[in-house]
Amino acid sequence: MVVVAARLGLREMASALAEGPARSNMNDLHRETLKVGGTLPERILPVSVLKKGHNNANITPLHTAAINPNVKILERLRTVEPNINIPDTNNWYTIHYAAACEGPEPLKFLVKYGAAPSCLTKQHETPLHAAARAGRNENIKILLEALAKLETTDGDTPTISPGKSMINARTRGGDTALCLAVKNQRLDAVNALLAHKTVLVDHPTSTTQNKMTPLMLACSLGNLPIAECLITHGAVIMARDHKKRTALSYAVINGQEHCAAMLLAKGADFLKGDSSGNTPAHYASAYGWLECLQLLAGVDPSCLKQENHWKLTPLSIAYLKGHYGIVRWLLEEKSDFVDINGKDMEGVTLLSSLLRYADEDCQSDLADQIKFLMSRGADCSIVDGMGNTIMHVFAGLSIRIRQPGDSSQAGMTEKDYRTCFEEIMQHGGDVEAKNQSGESPLYIALQSANLLLFKWMLQYVRDIRKTLTSQWSPDFNLLHALLELPMKVWSNAGFRRGQSAPTQLLYDVSSIINDILLKHCNGEVDSWLREPDLEGLQPVIQAARSYSTTISPYTCQASRVKIFCDYVTNLLMWACQLCPDCLTMASVPQRTPNGFSVPQDSTTLVYLALNVHLESGSLQLLKQTIQLAIEKKKLRELLELRGPDGYGLVISALRTNPEAVRLILRITKEHGCTEGVHNAVLVHGPAPEHGERKLLNKSLAMLMVEMKKFELINELQLSQKDWAHCDADGDNLWHYAARTQDLRAIELFRFIESKGVPIKPNNQDSTPLHEAVQTCDCSANSVLEPIEWLAANYPQVTRDTFGRTPLHYAFASRSQLIESSLADGLRDPIAVVSILSRTMNKQQLDWADCNGNTVLHLAAFKNANICAVTLLRKGASVNVRNKDGNSPLAVAVLNGRQAVALTLIQADSNVTEQVFFPKTTPPDIDLWKWKGAKEEKSEAKVSTIPAQIIANGGDWEAMVYVLMDALGTNLTSLVQMIDASLKECHFNLANQLTKSLQVRLLGKKLSTSDYNLVLTFAEHCRGELVENGVEHAVLHRLYAVGGEVMNDGVSLPLEAAVRHGKWALYKHFKARAGKAWTSLRPSLPTMGPLRNAVLYLSEVKDTFAESVVRELASLPHFRFAALLIAS
Repeated sequence: MVVVAARLGLREMASALAEGPARSNMNDLHRETLKVGGTLPERILPVSVLKKGHNNANITPLHTAAINPNVKILERLRTVEPNINIPDTNNWYTIHYAAACEGPEPLKFLVKYGAAPSCLTKQHETPLHAAARAGRNENIKILLEALAKLETTDGDTPTISPGKSMINARTRGGDTALCLAVKNQRLDAVNALLAHKTVLVDHPTSTTQNKMTPLMLACSLGNLPIAECLITHGAVIMARDHKKRTALSYAVINGQEHCAAMLLAKGADFLKGDSSGNTPAHYASAYGWLECLQLLAGVDPSCLKQENHWKLTPLSIAYLKGHYGIVRWLLEEKSDFVDINGKDMEGVTLLSSLLRYADEDCQSDLADQIKFLMSRGADCSIVDGMGNTIMHVFAGLSIRIRQPGDSSQAGMTEKDYRTCFEEIMQHGGDVEAKNQSGESPLYIALQSANLLLFKWMLQYVRDIRKTLTSQWSPDFNLLHALLELPMKVWSNAGFRRGQSAPTQLLYDVSSIINDILLKHCNGEVDSWLREPDLEGLQPVIQAARSYSTTISPYTCQASRVKIFCDYVTNLLMWACQLCPDCLTMASVPQRTPNGFSVPQDSTTLVYLALNVHLESGSLQLLKQTIQLAIEKKKLRELLELRGPDGYGLVISALRTNPEAVRLILRITKEHGCTEGVHNAVLVHGPAPEHGERKLLNKSLAMLMVEMKKFELINELQLSQKDWAHCDADGDNLWHYAARTQDLRAIELFRFIESKGVPIKPNNQDSTPLHEAVQTCDCSANSVLEPIEWLAANYPQVTRDTFGRTPLHYAFASRSQLIESSLADGLRDPIAVVSILSRTMNKQQLDWADCNGNTVLHLAAFKNANICAVTLLRKGASVNVRNKDGNSPLAVAVLNGRQAVALTLIQADSNVTEQVFFPKTTPPDIDLWKWKGAKEEKSEAKVSTIPAQIIANGGDWEAMVYVLMDALGTNLTSLVQMIDASLKECHFNLANQLTKSLQVRLLGKKLSTSDYNLVLTFAEHCRGELVENGVEHAVLHRLYAVGGEVMNDGVSLPLEAAVRHGKWALYKHFKARAGKAWTSLRPSLPTMGPLRNAVLYLSEVKDTFAESVVRELASLPHFRFAALLIAS
């Protein structure tokens, strides 16, 4: 980029870039100002001078002219644009670019015309920083002088201390001008800076850069002339950074031997460590600089003995970092000053550290490294702070044994593994030494699943019987570890790195069991097989649990998995052959370290064998367990075992692995053990967190049907009584089969029928047909064949405890009916209705349930219009009322079911009936408001069908005209509709209805009714009474049919208008009253217009309300009340 070259003062490079790759980003003036002999055009526009370079921090020709030593170009541009010291995107001003120029003239020009030498970029860089970076010593002198003038008063004494001077200011990155000159190895710039008295030679970088001094920077870069220059000007050789490192430390870290030699010659102390105790010798070893280490040792060899804060010497660090050339030189040339068996702060030796940090990638070199250290005197008997020897550490390593033909370089061969072991044994290794936890290498090897190492270790055991028969661990015995080892190896990715599965050599414990355990501990094996571990698991059960949860590696071949499964199964069967009680043995409660027992569900071998992931459904372990139980005459005992969940074997198998059920059923039939298996019963369900277990009493056949495992039904061998078994709810197999909603249910029905199972109602009088219908969601994908078969073969229509026929459940499930949530969701189950209604007469169609709802009510709830038409065609009555008092039409109107409502109106339903809203359940406690007033309980609302139709609004308005046609001359319903339209503020509709009322009255007045239409108008009118407005028209039509404002001196409409502050209505009613106004009186002693006006005024500040109060108080019938109010 042009801008990068320009900021470094590389004018020629910037020019080349502007002519080449960045040509399209610059204008001609940019390019000409970068040339020393560039010719500027005669006429230069101000816009050209300020043209921003694209993708180059928006630098202008002013900036490019500033790095040109030909100051005449900058002078010419100033005549076009007087403000020449302008910033780019990063706040690099023109003076910053001039500071990086190879000549001083542009900088002098800018300083002369007022450019500030203290202006900062976004990175807090001054022009001095830019000059120091570019190494412009002349520019540095100019800027130093300019900055010094800014920081002095009339005299020559600076007013600012050097530490706070702009000359020593740091950038945002933490560098001073001197640091930048050193970093960029500008010797002339360093000299120019140090020549000024204000420049601090040891002023460090910021804390983020570890507070490195310029001398540290110079030594780390290996720039000897700059380092000597700094020291000449007073740089402190032993100055320390934020981590207490010196210049010598940085010279050694970066391998700058010549700088290190110079510092040592000038007396640098290299025996003192940094904040971590690391000396230059430690750093030379860590970074692999042998020459530097030799230089330090040549001055004082005792530096090779020094330890850091972790007690690590240069030898240990060099070895851990893999610098074996340094290690060899130290051990061969400086053996008097190093200790190969030296310990760190945890007591770990060099050899122990090598083993602890060895990973798979370096295991191939491990044998050679162990040999090398052994040959130099490494002692394997030394223990660390935890009492671990080298053999303890080696026993815990997961070594991948590389097989012949394996191209991978990871791991080691069996031969190299054996060589490592033998080398350790020959140099003080002991397989029976115990650490502070009481663990021996023999124990650790077996727990780490290092079977090969465990075998080799057994050859070095002094008294093998004593070792094996002694307590192996407080938590488990030796057989626990041996039987579980194959699963540990198979699950450990470290043993199969680069291959799909570990070889049998790594997990075959048979040779140890047969050749060693049975030979030396034959009497103890039987008791070990019966002994539980800390979790309460015996060796066989623990191994079986581990086997059942082990999974196969993704790349493992099926044949390798089969070999492993065969091996583990044979191993477990060997244990069961030796101790047949293992077949039926159950785990015991878990023991805590203090000896207490923890209650838990017990498990057995056969239950664990039901679901083994590796077997992929072959049931290999289960088959062999049952076969061995048959041989040992323990089949009946095995079948009577209870699983962890308290269920029997066959029920547990049905829940976990249904294929195992087929196996168990066939074997029990073959050996005459069907009792208690084929007719097994699940008595209770799972126990809830808090509460008692629910009584189920489900038979195995019921569970099979419930899980839709129909193919297993044929395997059952049951008596007639068992086939007819009923559960706790009185359901038999018919009920379970009816609930399945499966196409195979017809075949199952025939099978159940063949077994002589009676079809009968359950405890709630629900028949299989009830169950089939209520579990069907009646959607397009529903299976209707079971319903059709049951309806055809058992056509008798019955009612359950709730009074419902199967047809009721076509519209809602049992839960919806119980929870009274019938209005939730829509459904039109015509397919089910058409099937069930074939066998029902009119009387049965009108049967009501416990809530009084007939099937036509339910159709209204669900807006099932097609079903409603079908039911009406078959003679269902439209006049039956439910317990709320609603007819089907009332239900449809109340719940907004327009289609069914229209159908029911056309079926001559009574449209004048009342509509009763659902009753709300009263709260358990009295509710109180904050002010102490008891909340009023709302009574159940009652409406009428016409009123509710109007209240529904929207599309229901069209129903009004259908309703009017159905009503004929029924004035009461018409008045109800007018009243409802006024309450809903549908004044256009009210206008049409009052017109119809006038026509039907033929000029007569409406007789007294329950509806005060003028009062309703007053209560619900929201707008003003505008002449020719619809509200005005409605009100006068009400007058025309007999409505009046006052009756016997009482005006309820007026009282309503005053209470709600409807003053336009107040004025209208007053004018309408005429002379009768003075006879106005309250409707009740505690009511009246004056009271309402006062109440309104107490709520709203209204001047007109005040005048109304005064006006009403002047009337004869209100004077006494006015006196009370005044008092």
